[in-house]
Amino acid sequence: MKKIFYSFIAIILMITACGKDKYETADILIFTQQGCSHCENAVEFINNRILPKNPELKFVEVDITYDSKNIQILKKFLTKYNFKGNEIGTPIIIFNNQLLMGWNIKNKVKLQKTFEFDKD
Repeated sequence: MKKIFYSFIAIILMITACGKDKYETADILIFTQQGCSHCENAVEFINNRILPKNPELKFVEVDITYDSKNIQILKKFLTKYNFKGNEIGTPIIIFNNQLLMGWNIKNKVKLQKTFEFDKD
Protein backbone atom coordinates (compact mmCIF):
# COMPACT_ATOMS: atom_id res chain seq x y z
CA MET A 1 0.00 0.00 0.00
CA LYS A 2 2.85 2.37 0.83
CA LYS A 3 4.43 1.71 -2.57
CA ILE A 4 1.22 2.68 -4.33
CA PHE A 5 0.91 5.83 -2.22
CA TYR A 6 4.51 6.91 -2.88
CA SER A 7 4.17 6.10 -6.57
CA PHE A 8 1.04 8.23 -6.74
CA ILE A 9 2.79 11.15 -5.01
CA ALA A 10 5.78 10.82 -7.38
CA ILE A 11 3.48 10.90 -10.41
CA ILE A 12 1.67 13.98 -9.12
CA LEU A 13 4.98 15.77 -8.52
CA MET A 14 6.23 14.91 -12.00
CA ILE A 15 3.03 16.14 -13.63
CA THR A 16 3.19 19.37 -11.63
CA ALA A 17 6.85 19.94 -12.52
CA CYS A 18 6.25 19.22 -16.21
CA GLY A 19 3.62 21.94 -16.37
CA LYS A 20 6.11 24.65 -15.45
CA ASP A 21 8.48 26.24 -17.92
CA LYS A 22 12.09 27.27 -17.36
CA TYR A 23 10.97 30.71 -16.26
CA GLU A 24 8.65 29.36 -13.56
CA THR A 25 11.25 26.94 -12.24
CA ALA A 26 14.17 29.39 -12.20
CA ASP A 27 15.65 30.16 -8.80
CA ILE A 28 16.79 33.51 -10.15
CA LEU A 29 15.04 35.05 -13.16
CA ILE A 30 16.32 38.34 -14.54
CA PHE A 31 14.86 40.48 -17.30
CA THR A 32 17.48 42.61 -19.05
CA GLN A 33 17.94 44.94 -22.01
CA GLN A 34 20.90 45.36 -24.30
CA GLY A 35 23.00 48.39 -23.42
CA CYS A 36 21.73 48.51 -19.83
CA SER A 37 24.79 48.86 -17.58
CA HIS A 38 22.74 48.07 -14.47
CA CYS A 39 21.63 44.84 -16.12
CA GLU A 40 25.21 43.94 -17.00
CA ASN A 41 26.31 44.62 -13.40
CA ALA A 42 23.50 42.52 -11.95
CA VAL A 43 24.18 39.58 -14.27
CA GLU A 44 27.91 39.83 -13.53
CA PHE A 45 27.22 39.83 -9.78
CA ILE A 46 24.97 36.77 -10.06
CA ASN A 47 27.44 34.89 -12.29
CA ASN A 48 30.55 35.76 -10.29
CA ARG A 49 29.25 35.97 -6.75
CA ILE A 50 26.01 34.02 -6.30
CA LEU A 51 26.30 31.06 -8.69
CA PRO A 52 29.82 29.92 -7.68
CA LYS A 53 28.60 29.54 -4.09
CA ASN A 54 25.29 27.99 -5.20
CA PRO A 55 25.97 25.89 -8.31
CA GLU A 56 22.64 24.10 -7.96
CA LEU A 57 20.66 27.28 -8.65
CA LYS A 58 18.79 27.63 -11.93
CA PHE A 59 19.54 31.07 -13.36
CA VAL A 60 17.63 32.35 -16.38
CA GLU A 61 18.28 35.64 -18.16
CA VAL A 62 15.60 37.01 -20.47
CA ASP A 63 16.53 39.81 -22.89
CA ILE A 64 13.47 41.94 -23.59
CA THR A 65 15.17 44.37 -25.97
CA TYR A 66 13.67 43.27 -29.31
CA ASP A 67 11.69 40.14 -28.48
CA SER A 68 7.92 40.50 -28.12
CA LYS A 69 7.64 36.94 -26.76
CA ASN A 70 10.03 37.83 -23.95
CA ILE A 71 8.09 41.02 -23.24
CA GLN A 72 4.95 38.91 -22.87
CA ILE A 73 6.81 36.67 -20.40
CA LEU A 74 7.80 39.78 -18.44
CA LYS A 75 4.19 41.01 -18.43
CA LYS A 76 3.07 37.63 -17.10
CA PHE A 77 5.47 37.91 -14.17
CA LEU A 78 4.59 41.55 -13.48
CA THR A 79 0.96 40.46 -13.20
CA LYS A 80 1.85 37.44 -11.08
CA TYR A 81 3.71 39.64 -8.60
CA ASN A 82 0.98 42.31 -8.64
CA PHE A 83 3.20 45.05 -10.04
CA LYS A 84 1.10 48.24 -10.08
CA GLY A 85 3.60 50.83 -11.30
CA ASN A 86 3.26 52.86 -14.47
CA GLU A 87 6.94 52.65 -15.36
CA ILE A 88 9.31 49.74 -15.43
CA GLY A 89 13.05 49.64 -15.54
CA THR A 90 15.59 46.92 -15.93
CA PRO A 91 16.93 44.77 -14.56
CA ILE A 92 13.92 43.08 -13.06
CA ILE A 93 15.05 40.26 -10.80
CA ILE A 94 12.70 37.61 -9.47
CA PHE A 95 13.81 35.21 -6.74
CA ASN A 96 12.48 33.74 -3.52
CA ASN A 97 8.92 34.87 -4.39
CA GLN A 98 9.88 38.53 -4.69
CA LEU A 99 10.32 40.94 -7.57
CA LEU A 100 13.04 43.59 -7.49
CA MET A 101 13.33 46.36 -10.04
CA GLY A 102 16.63 48.08 -10.70
CA TRP A 103 20.15 47.43 -9.51
CA ASN A 104 21.09 49.36 -6.42
CA ILE A 105 22.72 48.58 -3.10
CA LYS A 106 19.38 47.73 -1.45
CA ASN A 107 18.48 45.15 -4.10
CA LYS A 108 22.03 43.79 -4.21
CA VAL A 109 21.95 43.20 -0.44
CA LYS A 110 18.56 41.43 -0.68
CA LEU A 111 19.92 39.09 -3.34
CA GLN A 112 23.15 38.57 -1.43
CA LYS A 113 21.43 37.82 1.90
CA THR A 114 19.16 35.28 0.24
CA PHE A 115 21.88 33.25 -1.46
CA GLU A 116 25.16 33.98 0.30
CA PHE A 117 25.12 32.10 3.54
CA ASP A 118 27.50 29.75 5.25
CA LYS A 119 26.40 26.24 4.26
CA ASP A 120 28.61 24.48 6.80
